[in-house]
Amino acid sequence: MCIRDRSIEDKTLYADLLGKAISDCPEWTNIKNNARETAVKFDSDYRTTKCKRVFIVGSGDSLFAARSVVPALRRWTGLFIEDRTSIEFSRYEVGLLGKDDLLLAVSNSGSSTRTRECIILAKKREIPTVGITGSLEGPLAKSADFVLHRPVKEFTLASEDIRRGFLHAAEYCATLYALYVFGLNLGLIRGIINSEHIEKYESNLREALASIGKIANAIEKSVIDFVDQFPNLENIWVIGAGPNRGTAEYAAAKFHEQIPINGVPQDLEEWAHLQYFLTLDWKEKSVIIILAPEGKALDRCMEILTGIKNANGTSVLVTNSSNSLNSSDWDFPILFQIDELLTPVIFHIPSQLMAFHWARKRYVRPTPLRRLDNFWLIRKGQICDSIH
Repeated sequence: MCIRDRSIEDKTLYADLLGKAISDCPEWTNIKNNARETAVKFDSDYRTTKCKRVFIVGSGDSLFAARSVVPALRRWTGLFIEDRTSIEFSRYEVGLLGKDDLLLAVSNSGSSTRTRECIILAKKREIPTVGITGSLEGPLAKSADFVLHRPVKEFTLASEDIRRGFLHAAEYCATLYALYVFGLNLGLIRGIINSEHIEKYESNLREALASIGKIANAIEKSVIDFVDQFPNLENIWVIGAGPNRGTAEYAAAKFHEQIPINGVPQDLEEWAHLQYFLTLDWKEKSVIIILAPEGKALDRCMEILTGIKNANGTSVLVTNSSNSLNSSDWDFPILFQIDELLTPVIFHIPSQLMAFHWARKRYVRPTPLRRLDNFWLIRKGQICDSIH
């Protein structure tokens, strides 16, 4: 079911609103302090030196944020860290964990039944749990041993029918930031990094988040031109690697939540082994968005881009590498220098704008459609309290 409204202004611009939502709604100072305090409390009650493995779980946007920060957390903490879907962890893996493990459970709303199930079962195994959430009153916060609260205020600058989309973007960035700062402080406590590393990464994060409006403004006209050229697009693949595998999943979700267009995320390399063979057949109905930050996988991104071109497919390149521009059918340059580990905070911007403008083009209010059923499948359902 789509909410169609032909009164939506055809010339609406969204870059400034996106920038304002992300700069103004999250309580950045409180999130930073909460992340530091949670790391310290965790260390005082449960020595981090005892930790051997960390599992980070969630569903939907929460999982995508978690997956995006895993490469950074591994480097900063020196720990074995793995992301899992909530149901994979709770129904298939929790019984294999021991007391030297740690669970980080992420739920933006604090109401995800399956993520809370992970906490309940982990505590039965005497595994310490940290809940990362936007709600101190939600079931997740009341279940976890430690709570990292990442407060986000309501967004009031946009009309009611579209403001939720901007708020979701702000919540996603707030979750990324909370996880990054928690990981940095855990690494400091463990002696893997020092205070200079923390200042370097926190400064890079703050500058990137403050630049989102500027970055969005620089590409919005190109986004509008792109959307206008593909008014009836049916499929969008979004592919990325490392920290941007999670970004690809988040970006794809915006398309089928808000328009809807079938957004399909995939690992960069696996796309070349699987969906690549559909490129030629789907040319008129599909495009491939490649998330290609400067970093370890940039060379492979460019090889895959060449393959798409040879197969007569339509490619979109999102990159902060100026040397890689003008290699695809469409370029969306992210002209901001940032460590590859932190690129998820800005590499979602083009997809956010695409989703809003496709909604405008199709006269669909860009409100996440899952809200129409009051999140029934997410917040309801029976909790399994026995370990498999």
